[in-house]
Amino acid sequence: MALRLHFDLAKTLRLAEHAVAADEHVASFTEHENHIRCPGALEWVHDDGVYLMSNGLPRLRAQSGANLTVHAEGWDPCVDDHRSDPDLGGDDFVEHLHLTEQPHPLITVLRAAHAAGLGWLELTVSEDTFEVRVTHTRHRD
Repeated sequence: MALRLHFDLAKTLRLAEHAVAADEHVASFTEHENHIRCPGALEWVHDDGVYLMSNGLPRLRAQSGANLTVHAEGWDPCVDDHRSDPDLGGDDFVEHLHLTEQPHPLITVLRAAHAAGLGWLELTVSEDTFEVRVTHTRHRD
């Protein structure tokens, strides 16, 4: 069964807008290795919980001075119990969700969804793939 991760859309859009407005970006491992310029992206991170952050430079900071992050519902270790799921694997990772790739730029989808009153960015994760969509409500498995 797939794992569904839900991120507050309004908070996620703030990260995305920062990433697309930035002149410089943190490249993914593959982009760095292949000397490819990185477009704006949301960084989907699994380490201390599961969260998103902007890859724009300079980094978007929280009041604490740390990188501003948006944790998946139920996956913030400061609030929730420690969780794991086999679909996320045993290792930490960073995956880039590029915001301007054609034919359907994710930033356009996020903006339209927010304007239409949708509330969540949903990542549906299985062992070897993931799907990104926006929803009105969190889907309960």
